[in-house]
Amino acid sequence: MILSACIFAVPNEAFSQSTGTLNVSIKSENGDRVVPQGLVLKVFRGLDTLPLRELSPLNENPLAISSLPLNHRYKVEVYMNSMYAGVGFIDMKKEQEDLEITIKNTGGMRLNIFYKDGQTPIAGAAVTIKSHDGIAWSYSQTDINGNTLRVWLHPAIRDGDHYYAEVSLAKDISFKTAPIKLQPNVAQEFKITTSWPVIVDKLITVEVYNSTTNKVTKQDGSFVAELYDRQKNKVAQSEVTERGLAYFSKLQVNNYQLYIKSKDSSGSLKTVATKLMPVTESTSIVKVYINNPELNSDHLNCNCVAFRLDDVQDFFLAPAQIAVMSTFEKKQAPLTIGIIGSLIGTDQNLVNAIKLGLANGNLELASHSWNNRVMTQMPKPDQEKLIEDTNQRIRSVFGVTPTTFIPPENVFDETTIQVLKDNGFTHISSAATVKEPPPFTKSKFYQFPIVPYTAILNTATGIWEHVPNEQILNKIDESIFDYGYAVVMMHPYEFSLYDNGYTNKVNSTSVERLGALIDTIKSKDIKILPIGSIQDYDAPQAVKPNDEKPEQIPNCNCVAFRLDNVQDFWLNDVQNTVMNTFAESKTPLTLTVIGKFIGDDPKTVNAIKEKLNTSSVRIGSRGWEYLDHSAFDAERQAASVLQTNKKISDVFGVKASVFAPPYDAFSSQTIEAARQAGIKFFSASIVADKPPYQDSSIRHVPSTAYFENVISGDPFLSGTVQQKALTKVQLGVKQHGFAVISLQASDFAVKHQTFQNEVDQRKIDLLKSLISDIRSSGMSIVFLEMIPSMLDDSLISVPSWIKNNAGWWSEGKITDSEFTTGLEFLIEHKVLKIPPTKVGTGGTKNIPSWIKNNAGWWSEGKITDADFVKGIQYLIENGIISV
Repeated sequence: MILSACIFAVPNEAFSQSTGTLNVSIKSENGDRVVPQGLVLKVFRGLDTLPLRELSPLNENPLAISSLPLNHRYKVEVYMNSMYAGVGFIDMKKEQEDLEITIKNTGGMRLNIFYKDGQTPIAGAAVTIKSHDGIAWSYSQTDINGNTLRVWLHPAIRDGDHYYAEVSLAKDISFKTAPIKLQPNVAQEFKITTSWPVIVDKLITVEVYNSTTNKVTKQDGSFVAELYDRQKNKVAQSEVTERGLAYFSKLQVNNYQLYIKSKDSSGSLKTVATKLMPVTESTSIVKVYINNPELNSDHLNCNCVAFRLDDVQDFFLAPAQIAVMSTFEKKQAPLTIGIIGSLIGTDQNLVNAIKLGLANGNLELASHSWNNRVMTQMPKPDQEKLIEDTNQRIRSVFGVTPTTFIPPENVFDETTIQVLKDNGFTHISSAATVKEPPPFTKSKFYQFPIVPYTAILNTATGIWEHVPNEQILNKIDESIFDYGYAVVMMHPYEFSLYDNGYTNKVNSTSVERLGALIDTIKSKDIKILPIGSIQDYDAPQAVKPNDEKPEQIPNCNCVAFRLDNVQDFWLNDVQNTVMNTFAESKTPLTLTVIGKFIGDDPKTVNAIKEKLNTSSVRIGSRGWEYLDHSAFDAERQAASVLQTNKKISDVFGVKASVFAPPYDAFSSQTIEAARQAGIKFFSASIVADKPPYQDSSIRHVPSTAYFENVISGDPFLSGTVQQKALTKVQLGVKQHGFAVISLQASDFAVKHQTFQNEVDQRKIDLLKSLISDIRSSGMSIVFLEMIPSMLDDSLISVPSWIKNNAGWWSEGKITDSEFTTGLEFLIEHKVLKIPPTKVGTGGTKNIPSWIKNNAGWWSEGKITDADFVKGIQYLIENGIISV
């Protein structure tokens, strides 16, 4: 997140008055600099009671406060987490003055939440820690023992300052604690005894009405009342009496979904009414109407979910952003993306991906403001400018004007709402923990907050920890239950690989997990909509005719390895060890070399030449330098590929047929440059270069996984690291029809702050295991360059009867015409897939004898389907068989 200091100024000083800058540093009692998040500074002049400046929120410490009139005494008050934290005084005599303020250390707070008996813990309660001014500073859910996560906040040292907690079991069922005083330097435990009983020990009556005034009777039929919890588990059932009454007792405090179902003579049940039923000690009578559904709920229910990708911006983990959008594109599911206005428009790959999603109708563009700055700390004119500037940028780049707004850090106020309405916005999506949304009813302005999220930031480690799909699905159910809809929040971090920081490499496991989540949601008949269309869930949907059967995906059941960024001197011992590992196991390997940095290191060059002599490696191009080629013009891209090809030819005496663009970044000009240079195979990442491919003159063989990702642990797969790695490869082959695993020397190098030219033997052992396991599983390991032809061959699916015909034809038992009639039938019905090159017109004349020999061998299994089909294609091309 990007935070900026917002400075509120009071009356202007005379222009002639000299001013200075005050450099303020905030430290804790142990001498450490205080993290600026949560800090507020108020600057007072002399004995003034109103601050001259108020700075909030801060994004740096120390902080320079400029333009303070000289020859005055100033008081600087520090607030942390809305608590008064300390004060400092300074006489501004010089143009530069320094002020250091020491504040108390934070204190730890963990709450232990219990029912009214003070002994039974409450599991799964939502707990929000707030300061006395109502600002939320922490949110977590209680575990099985009723404990929240521990949060470290500034202590309350001034009278009136305090924290309190809001404990929520469900929508409209919450408990507010007494004030909590937090002490510094101590990890405190606070036992909270709520007012809720473990069991509501009273009879609750459900009254079932057939009109606004009359209860159902025997003449209306037989009915059953059922109660379900938020996880859709049935917890109770009661027959509806002849007087239209049903009874429940001994329920836990919570929200339940009440279903009234009619029962026919066979005992089959049909839902005729539903109602959200809160159960507390005050619940006694619940009314439900089977013919007036509008009386049963204060909100609509779309039974739908929207996905929201925040922080969309140029170059920032862009491969992950594109991967997420591509996943929704592939699944034909809509996605809402929150765009940061000041940071969009120059990353052509990202822009193109967004435009593609817009063209296909699968993307909704939302405003995420101009610079991710918190809106609530700004006056209305500043909020208006950020909103207007973002709209203008999105409109100029993508040709659309957003009507959905995602507030930075999910924070907004009534001023924000008014600014949005004034600028044509119809939707805002924040977080349910920030502000309870109004009921979902037809309106002109909607608040659709997030409840589920796919990952949560561990503030201690800075790593986004993935939420299991099962938990996300439960949260979706709960949100639909409570609000009538669900919005799921995502960030680019969680779909990027982490290596001492998030990298521009896609975490394919996370992407695959997202795809599985989308599939599961669809299988549960929950609609997926963009945020801006949730309210239109009941609008008629246009039906797209689709009578064609899905085309068969080719599958070669094969895997290729691509060792990237091979170069002189850099980790050359490690590079050679990796190449030796493949050579020793006689495993094909394609190298991609950086042209500018290859040819001068005898250790590297000789090792590659040795492998070329044994045909265990092939060489491809990574370009002249490791730079984003899509940022170059066409001429420079062409020069990069040509220059590298010449270098490979000069040094190794071979011609490169593969080009793998650095960073997996490319444009149409990149592909054209490769084609003109004689490159036959283009290999970026499948995330950026997904099928179908339009250019037939160059074959696309994208990488499907990174080695580091393949061997990384995954809590959603069972087994050892090696078993999980094989499963990931198998899943990739199943999804794409093949697998290309990208690896580089750094994957196998020991790292001490920087990579060392020392082999990490554990990683080499994992590579050996993976190679062995792939072969044992029945998959073949091939050169990358072999995959296209193997995929073509895999499309050939020939029934056994035509093989019998081939055998009879070779033996003279059926005529030429009878055999070719069978072939033509298969070609016409696309059972026998032959790429058309030239339509023959010669009928069935002058069939050469060798093709009959081929037919006999084919029927006996001595040649492959592909070999025989090539012979048939020859007959078609030469006009011997007409099709």
